[in-house]
Amino acid sequence: MAQRTRTVTESRQVAIARKQFGSWRQSRKRPSRIPDELWESAVLAAKEVGINQASRALGLEYYALKKRVVSSTGRPALEASGFVELDSSAPPFFTEWTVEMDNDSGARLRVAVRSPAGPDVVALSRTFWGEES
Repeated sequence: MAQRTRTVTESRQVAIARKQFGSWRQSRKRPSRIPDELWESAVLAAKEVGINQASRALGLEYYALKKRVVSSTGRPALEASGFVELDSSAPPFFTEWTVEMDNDSGARLRVAVRSPAGPDVVALSRTFWGEES
């Protein structure tokens, strides 16, 4: 069976943090806590590439890094899937709506709409059945 390999381009911040952690790990006296400066570097890396990728690259426990990222920003970092921009003026999702009407004379109306709010059914029915507002 062929072995699959995955190549990930390392970000600049991850490379910097990896070098800092490597130097610290070689010179530290065990047991010792990770200095705040290294955590700050790890948080910057996680903000750039996501918590999962940064924790793996730096040899850190995922939830410890996530806690630091959340406390620095108030929210978790993007999970390395890429940048996602949401337009706040656009609706968050679209729903498909279908309205079908028929009257006693056999006339039919079918309206299919793809929108967040759906069609104005009351206005459509008044128009279709010829009712006054």
